[in-house]
Amino acid sequence: MDRRKLLTLTVAGTGCAIAGAVGVPVLINMMAPAFAESDIEDWRPVGPLTDFPVGAMQNREVVISDQKEHHKLSRRSLYVWRRSDQEFVVYSRACSDLGCPIVWDQGSEWFFCPCHGGIFDKNGERRAGPPQRGLWKYSNRIQNGVLEINVRSVPPMA
Repeated sequence: MDRRKLLTLTVAGTGCAIAGAVGVPVLINMMAPAFAESDIEDWRPVGPLTDFPVGAMQNREVVISDQKEHHKLSRRSLYVWRRSDQEFVVYSRACSDLGCPIVWDQGSEWFFCPCHGGIFDKNGERRAGPPQRGLWKYSNRIQNGVLEINVRSVPPMA
């Protein structure tokens, strides 16, 4: 084997190794959503029904992970509105635009995003500002007298 052919094979082999090292993980990442299970549920307790008076809006936190070193990331902040005796609406506290924490104003009964002026009504519908959609709502259920939410029913950073 002459020197030119050895150099050509070395460059081609190195190129294939680099393409494989970069290309295989990228390909796996691109294909992963097609094989992910979309109907996974993860129900977490919010509190007993007796803690939620009918008609009231309350701010709550739900533990979504037991990792103590990631305290902030292991909790979700949300608003719970008990519409009637058996009907609850649970909103993510993250604005649907940039994810800033929204604030409930009891006097006007509106949600406000202090970051850039998003305004939402009590039903979570967008009323003003740059957000393009209403607030994220968790699916919820009542199990043995406890309100539970499916933490996977909204996007991960909502």
